[in-house]
Amino acid sequence: METKNVNVKVFGKPGCEFCKTTVKKFETFFKRWDSAAPMEFFDMETVDGLAEGAFYSVTKVPSTVIEEGENVLARWDGKVPLSSEFKGFFE
Repeated sequence: METKNVNVKVFGKPGCEFCKTTVKKFETFFKRWDSAAPMEFFDMETVDGLAEGAFYSVTKVPSTVIEEGENVLARWDGKVPLSSEFKGFFE
């Protein structure tokens, strides 16, 4: 099932367990619900990651942004989102 024009951006650091859990949660969700959306991980320890993070005013990791085009549909800062909190964006 193809989703609308929705994508997921996860901002984190390589050694952050909550960041890894966030990415894994979305991967598992997409597999289980036969859904697909582009997902990008931005390493906040790199220049590129910091630049993208600055654009989104990221101050805590993990931070997760769900967008549709230019519109931010949902955002979580400093926590792993629950599947029930984001499932509706991919149905």
